[in-house]
Amino acid sequence: LTAGTVERMVDAPTAEDAFKVLNDLTFLAGCMGEYTVFEFQSVLAKGLQKMLRLVRRMAPHPNVINFLNLKYDFHNLKISLKARLTSRGYDDVKHTLLDAGSLEESQWEKFILEGEVPPLTESMNATLDDVNKQYEKTEDPQIVDMIVDKHLLGEMFLLAMLLDTKHTIDYIKKLIDLTNLRTFIRCKELKKEKNYLKAVLLENGTVSTDAYLESYSKGYEDLRLALEHKLYGSDLVESLDEFTNEKSLLMAEKKASELLEEFMKKVSHTPFGPEPVFAFFWKFENHMQILRTILVGKLNQIPSEEIRAQALAL
Repeated sequence: LTAGTVERMVDAPTAEDAFKVLNDLTFLAGCMGEYTVFEFQSVLAKGLQKMLRLVRRMAPHPNVINFLNLKYDFHNLKISLKARLTSRGYDDVKHTLLDAGSLEESQWEKFILEGEVPPLTESMNATLDDVNKQYEKTEDPQIVDMIVDKHLLGEMFLLAMLLDTKHTIDYIKKLIDLTNLRTFIRCKELKKEKNYLKAVLLENGTVSTDAYLESYSKGYEDLRLALEHKLYGSDLVESLDEFTNEKSLLMAEKKASELLEEFMKKVSHTPFGPEPVFAFFWKFENHMQILRTILVGKLNQIPSEEIRAQALAL
């Protein structure tokens, strides 16, 4: 995706004209079909599937593919679980399912409609059991998101350890830190019990879960003091300060994006191994998100300058 293509789409007079620009993108060749601009998500999903097939052919190790599939498998598990637990129908959520990953969308449809559990991995089965147990205790739909994310990052960490790639391990550990900070803040603001926080915190970060649990009853200042003494605590302190000053979690999201950028820069000098494959695919996903942002903006008739600013921020 080039800057010129982005500008053509942003400056297009209508959403339909912006959508037509996708015809010129090599990685979406053969994906456009008879779709209209209102179905652009289907076009991007086909582009994603096409790129996953390419990576599957060229990646040298099956765990690389498992690593890339994880996000989509766990996303679909989260959507399907929430639909079943909250008695929502398949038609209510099918637009949020991603036809990517190791399982087909039709398998998730059967799970939602009939309760037929698809052939899940051991880690996904453990996630399913954990969600059911925690939801039975709390009847809180939000805990579904947090438990699934907890298991996703835990499995990503284990796969990174199997692949033995230092940059990837460091990236996941810091991402776990930021996730735990966001979880701490959300639980604190919603006045959740300490046991609730304990159930959703992730292990294997650079900051132990004990630091969050010990600070929970005391407050944000106590957590800040604990984080200040950690080797990689500066990003967390900055994110926490932003929240206490502005009551916004945007800084934590920004730090997560910066972590990915830092990872990309490091692996750009790594010629072999799985990390260049991760960097390539994550960059591709980022480009797809830019396309999605532009088309959503055009469909909602958001001014071009606003769309440009949102796209450039990705």
